[in-house]
Amino acid sequence: MSFVIIASGSASDSSMRTVSMRGVISVVAVAVGLLLAAGTGLGYWLFAPTPRAITAVPSVAPSVSPFAVEQIGVLSGRLFRLESQAGQLGEYLRHMVGRVPKAAASPASAAGRGGPMLPPRLRGGVTPVDLAEMNTRLHDIEQQISQIADAATLQHLELQHLPTRLPLDGAELSSTFGNREDPINGRRAFHAGMDFAAAPGTPIRAAAAGAVIFAGFNADYGWSVEIAHGNGLVTRYAHASRLLVARGAAVRQGDTIAQVGSSGRATGPHLHFEVLKDGGATDPQHYLASL
Repeated sequence: MSFVIIASGSASDSSMRTVSMRGVISVVAVAVGLLLAAGTGLGYWLFAPTPRAITAVPSVAPSVSPFAVEQIGVLSGRLFRLESQAGQLGEYLRHMVGRVPKAAASPASAAGRGGPMLPPRLRGGVTPVDLAEMNTRLHDIEQQISQIADAATLQHLELQHLPTRLPLDGAELSSTFGNREDPINGRRAFHAGMDFAAAPGTPIRAAAAGAVIFAGFNADYGWSVEIAHGNGLVTRYAHASRLLVARGAAVRQGDTIAQVGSSGRATGPHLHFEVLKDGGATDPQHYLASL
């Protein structure tokens, strides 16, 4: 699965690239795998049982440096935070994409567990060199998770410039894109957008972030708004009863820009929604994520 990423600055500086979500997920998997490996190594060094002696000898408690105990506590805390960050990043990607598989929880992992976060008890054999190596590994994993989180945030912001959001919440699709019988004169005609039936006054929301390039009245479209999103993409919202933005305004995806009406060439209250690419009408269904 891939996404078209649009980075928009000025109209001339806009660019588009394709980013594979599989690549992002692969990097996340590698980072999480390294994290689990680090945790496994730390657990092995700390909790591996000492071999029993062949000849019975009196048990002597190992001498543990207070510095080693403190360092183990610090590393354990960092490992706990990294596990939490990796889990949060996975949930974020699942929410953004909606198709990232979620690992099935076993009955044991689903059971309730808890308790205070305490430093592990040392069993001996942990040297300052071991602690330094673990510290280096955790630092590398922290850097990788931070970079992945930054990339995911940037991608989320750039995706907001694609018209993927429905302009009306819970609206009924009343006419699709393409040739149809004109509702006013009954002749065969081309319909350049999609019509959504809704009650007068229903909020009309921006399908993507961008800048308002037109907000006014047109004989065919009535009260309408046009928003430029970069890379030649423009969305049009027509037949409104009231406009809530002006030309030059910057809008975010989901912002309310107008209210449903029946102004212009319309038979009743509805929203006529268009997506234009380089001035030509395209099927909005190719962009809207919920259709």
